[in-house]
Amino acid sequence: MWTNEKINELKEKYFYYLEHKEEAEIYFKLKWNSIRKKASYMKITSIKINKKCTRFLGEHVAERVLSHVFKDVERMSNENIGYDFVCNKGFKIDVKASCLNLHKNNYEFSIKCNKIADYFLLIGFDNRVDLNPQHIWLIKGNLIDEVKRLAITNNEQYLLQMADYELTDKLKDVINCCDVLKTKPF
Repeated sequence: MWTNEKINELKEKYFYYLEHKEEAEIYFKLKWNSIRKKASYMKITSIKINKKCTRFLGEHVAERVLSHVFKDVERMSNENIGYDFVCNKGFKIDVKASCLNLHKNNYEFSIKCNKIADYFLLIGFDNRVDLNPQHIWLIKGNLIDEVKRLAITNNEQYLLQMADYELTDKLKDVINCCDVLKTKPF
């Protein structure tokens, strides 16, 4: 039974309990899986602090930044399937983020054969520590909805091929928004 006292304890100490699961199980008299499900239901997640989590980059950074950069968009809930935003023209937009893979010299975006989105908005960062946006592309969904993963090679020749999709005018806004976010704790 989740009393107000236990809910407040979970809100205040969830990140502590991530490292002390046995202590949490004793206090709440529940298995860790049940505690984690309750935290997730209450939107208490580690994605806001765990930069290694793929959801941190995609949901917490990219979607948040892009919802400020693009005006008149309706942001969907994190549980929404197939797209993250609806623009003022009614198009469904799926946001994807990737950091530059230094070994392969590319950005890899998980498209997952998504046929729901009308457009994919892809943002490439330098790395998970600095989170400096390098590129932002807007690609019509039917051009890439057959692929599971889209790799964009970080070399002049391939980037030139992607130039028609690159939103260079929005990149400066994305960089400015990321700079503001860096001054505030995630």
